[in-house]
Amino acid sequence: MDEHSTKTNILLVDDRPDKLLALQTMLEDLNENLVSVRSGNEALRQLLREDFAVILLDVNMPGMDGFETAAMIRKRKRSETTPIIFVSAVNDTENHVSRGYSLGAVDYILTPVVPEILRAKIAVFVELFRKTEQIRRQAEEHAELVREQAARAEAEAARQRLSFLAEASNVLAGSLDYSQTFQNLASLVVPRLADFCIIDRLDEADRLIQVTAMHRDPAQQHLLEKIRYPEPGETHIALRVFETRRSELCENLTPQMIDEGFGEDAALIREIGARNFIAVPLISRDRILGALTLVNISDRPCSHSELSLAEELAQRAALALDNAALYHAADRARHEAEAANHAKDSFLAMLSHELRTPLTPVITSLINLESNSEVPDSMRHPLEVIRRNVELEARLIDDLLDLTRVGSGKIHLNPEVVDARSLLNNAIEICRPDIAAKKLELTLYSELETAFVRADPARLQQIFWNLLKNAVKFTPAGGIAVKLVGEVDGRLKISVADTGLGISADFLPRIFKPFEQGSSAKFGGLGLGLSITKALVDLHHGEIHVESEGIDKGATFTLYLPLTKAPDARPETRNASPANDRAAINILLLEDNIDSNDSLTMLLQLRGYKVTSAYDVKSAIRHAQENDYDVLISDLGLPDGTAGEVMSIIAERSAGVGIAISGYGMEDDIKRSRSYGFTHHLVKPVEVGRLGTVLDDLPKRRKRSRPLV
Repeated sequence: MDEHSTKTNILLVDDRPDKLLALQTMLEDLNENLVSVRSGNEALRQLLREDFAVILLDVNMPGMDGFETAAMIRKRKRSETTPIIFVSAVNDTENHVSRGYSLGAVDYILTPVVPEILRAKIAVFVELFRKTEQIRRQAEEHAELVREQAARAEAEAARQRLSFLAEASNVLAGSLDYSQTFQNLASLVVPRLADFCIIDRLDEADRLIQVTAMHRDPAQQHLLEKIRYPEPGETHIALRVFETRRSELCENLTPQMIDEGFGEDAALIREIGARNFIAVPLISRDRILGALTLVNISDRPCSHSELSLAEELAQRAALALDNAALYHAADRARHEAEAANHAKDSFLAMLSHELRTPLTPVITSLINLESNSEVPDSMRHPLEVIRRNVELEARLIDDLLDLTRVGSGKIHLNPEVVDARSLLNNAIEICRPDIAAKKLELTLYSELETAFVRADPARLQQIFWNLLKNAVKFTPAGGIAVKLVGEVDGRLKISVADTGLGISADFLPRIFKPFEQGSSAKFGGLGLGLSITKALVDLHHGEIHVESEGIDKGATFTLYLPLTKAPDARPETRNASPANDRAAINILLLEDNIDSNDSLTMLLQLRGYKVTSAYDVKSAIRHAQENDYDVLISDLGLPDGTAGEVMSIIAERSAGVGIAISGYGMEDDIKRSRSYGFTHHLVKPVEVGRLGTVLDDLPKRRKRSRPLV
């Protein structure tokens, strides 16, 4: 430490330099810090800057004399007790001395000054100043120590408080069950915050009920369960928290307060020995869920600090209870939604079955009539119109089922490397009759001989067919241009442009949403084709876009798909089985709908197959046990059993295969048919060409006819 800073300040005030020099000479042996000034104003300025142990003040000075300076010094709080010694050459003790002492002077010295006496007097005041400063510093240090200890204690209390609340949050978040959450809350409180606690809540009828009570002494637990809950309107402290939504604090529970606040429970509260309590409401989202009551039977403190902690705990508990309520509500909603979704799927499956089943005999009968040479030419066009509209009806049913599959994520692809150009040509051929009927001109431009992509061939052809059907539907006159080009980024670009009705700018963003038809609703349909097309394109990792300059200016749909390498060379597939090969295929047809059975039997027989018809499971089992069959063609919705019973017999007896034909086309239905042992699942109404292809592609099987054990 600097030597100057350890010295005590002494202020010397005199207007004469020689007298100041004399005073400095007398006091220099004290080795203190002597500050000399020549006027009262300079003395006051020095006192503003620092403190002095003693002031030697000349009485007679020009301007502000010593007495006036002393009066000003005493007005300043910091210097009001600083010792002042007057020095004067005037020997007028009655006036000067009395006036000096009246201004707070501690001494009055006449000149000439005796150096030894002056040094002795000054030394006393210097020592007194040092002692005073030492005591002041010790007091400040002690106060600082007390403050630090209090701060440490407060910080430790805050740490313990935060630790407890953090633990509370973890415990309360550990369960989404109401009763378990309340029990966890009670376990937190007892015995850490209270000797026992009670947790109440309002039931659905707004009645107060106890859900959890916990005592630190298990032997006293039964007393808490005896507490009676009041009716609304009764005077009861527990009920008051619910009515006011404000916390209650009672630091000293007197007998009178017990009698006035607990009604019929007063005797029980006295028996329990309650001495103080805290009751806080559990409120979340402005709804009161319950109340937490902390009660002490010991000298445990119960103050505003404990109340604040209980309120913070109550906030966390209310949040946990609200989360539990939201979880249970969401869980109930999820189960209800799943049940509704299951009911919807079941309804759609049943609806599709009921709608498809009567279409099968209609189409098969139409095909039989169209192939009959005896039918007059004048009837062939009406028959074609009927068949085309029945197939359209089946397509609408398929759209509904596809939408359900898209929504539930149940569309599964069977990708392989296919020629997109070939599938596009197939889709164009399917639409040829509709194009010709409206006298539209279709142009196809392709800069690629082949365009191989990895896709599900059936679904990719469905995409092409949907886009072409959409163009034909909304083009009353003019033409359709289809382009197939290769992009530099390795993608295949296919565009379908028409000169039809066009799309308004406000409808373009909604064009791929289900059931959106805009002003085109008058053209019929369900508004599902483009939505399903978009979903199928996404599943193929492609993109689809639409452009239109407006109403009556046509529209262009552009599809992008990743190109891939050509597939490895495969052995040539054999042609359709000739009639003598078909005659060797023995088919068991199981269909309970008589019309469908008869028409499909006739169609298969006309194509050269050997067919045995069965109308129920019982007769089909009898046929399967008595004869060898290469193929079982069976409906799935049978009244007296399952197709799996028959399939297992045919597979075991003659290694036959199964083709399921069903009006049920949902994903679960396909899985069910596979679980029965069927290798194919065709949806009604049966596409005869598809059925013929499946039958012709069946591998030759060695029959191993043997009796079933």
